[in-house]
This record gives sequence, C-alpha cells and structure tokens, in this order.
Amino acid sequence: MRSVGSVVRFVVGMCLASAFIAPAESAPLSDDEARIQLGRRLFYDADLSGDGSMSCASCHEQRHAFADGMPTHAGITDDAGVRNVPSLGNVGGLKTLTWLDQHITSLEQQVSTPVFGHGPVEMGMPDWTTLLHRVSADACYQKLFARAFKNENGRIDAHTVPEALAAFERTLISQNSLWDQAQKKQARLPDDAQRGATLFFGQAHCASCHSGSLFTDQSFHSINAAHPARVRTPSLRNVGVTAPYLHDGSAPTLSAALQAHTYSPALSPMDEQALEAFLQTLTDPSFLHNPALALPPEGCPL
Repeated sequence: MRSVGSVVRFVVGMCLASAFIAPAESAPLSDDEARIQLGRRLFYDADLSGDGSMSCASCHEQRHAFADGMPTHAGITDDAGVRNVPSLGNVGGLKTLTWLDQHITSLEQQVSTPVFGHGPVEMGMPDWTTLLHRVSADACYQKLFARAFKNENGRIDAHTVPEALAAFERTLISQNSLWDQAQKKQARLPDDAQRGATLFFGQAHCASCHSGSLFTDQSFHSINAAHPARVRTPSLRNVGVTAPYLHDGSAPTLSAALQAHTYSPALSPMDEQALEAFLQTLTDPSFLHNPALALPPEGCPL
C-alpha cells in the first residue's frame, strides 16, 4: 500500500490539471472546514482505488471543470468506460447524479458507484473493509476525522467517508463566468455571443431543457433518433472546457454536439457559430484555477 506521501506524488503526476499546490493552512480549522479539507484530501487520494493508481481526481480534473477531456475513462482493470465523465461543477445543486440512473440522488450515495462498481470497474476497491483499513492507518486522516466528526467520536466508517467527500464536492461552485458577470452588469457579452444568447433562449429552444441557473432542467430526455436513450440534461456551465460531449462522449466538439440535436426550424451555420460563442461565455476561469479546489498540500492541515 502506498504511503500518503507517495499517493500525493502520484496524483501530482496524474492530475497536472490542478497545477497549483496551495500552501498549508496555518489558521485553526473549524469543524466544517476540517470536514471539507478531509474530503478534499480523500478526493485526491489514489489509495481509494483497488491498486492505488486512481483517485476521484484522476477522472475529475479541475482544468476540465472536474470532467476529464476524454470520451470515456477506463478503470484500473482497463475495462472500457461506457459513459462520458460529467463535470462536477455545481454538483451540490443537482438532484440526480448520473446520466441514466434516476435513483442516485445524493452525493453520499454516489460515492459507491465509482469506488466499488463493477459495471464497468472504475476505481476497483474490493470492499469497505479494505478502504477503511487504508484510511484509518494514516495519522493525518485520524486527526481530520476526529476534528470533522466530533459527534461521531472521529469514527472512520462507511458513513463518514462519503460525508467528507460530499462536503468537499459541495464546494465545487462555479458562478463567475462572463455570462454571470454580464447578468450583474459587470461585463458585456461580445456581439456574436449576445446573438447566440438570443437564439439559445428563443428560436433554438435550448433553454427548454438547459434551463435555470445551472442550465439544466435535471430531467431525462432523448435528443434525437440516433440517441434514443433518455439521459439527464447536463449542465452547460463550463461547457467550453468539458469536451467531448453527450453521455457517450461521441461529440468531439461543441459544433458536433449542437448538430446532434434536432432544431425546428433548422439552424444556419451562422446560428451555430453564434450559439457556440454564447456557450463559451459560460466558462468560469476562477473555478478552473481556484487553489482551494486543487491538489492539497502534502503536509497535514492539523
């Protein structure tokens, strides 16, 4: 089993996505902050996979808005992935958490799917006993669990590990894109993007599914006859950095993703270019480079 030091070095190599290593915190941690920092450390820890080669961050890279830039991602046994890795931006605001399964409704519940799932194998952890043994053996985790879960006497178990991961994931908030700034009159959209916004909310009817502040109605739809499966509408926030697109990763570009949808009336090439320009304004650079969400420092924060 890898030491925490070797795990962190491994993730640095695998997840240059985050690039920035935040300095160690010097101020005392509140209980809530301890839970978030604990979850952050777990999120980047490859020891949560069966062979110590894959962390949550191996598939959810910060520079891709916590997606991964590939059509699908193979697990530790090289089983081919079957669905595109979704962005985790604003994941705390979602009421369902997978492309196809409408029954996974909490972040805590979702943890088991990548960690223990077999259809396909992702992180390939054999069971909770193995995972908890690894986590419990680490002195920093012992301190963080003791601070973060005082009411549970610092227990490290199948409830507190998912709760910590979920606490960190709920901090993955993206709401400072150019579009957001324009809505607050702090910036102005370029003319082509403004035309695209008019199409998006009007003639193209994109907002009938990509609605609300997260740009998703969180419902399940099929987009055309070639993609008959009913899949959850993805959020379009940070869509400019989350290619490839669709639930199977089959659309390599925004243009291809737009063309996979059915429009009435059909869009002209200029309409598609305007829509792409608008969609690019939904990217939040501060989210992609926020050091509080990046790989944690190797030293323990307690």
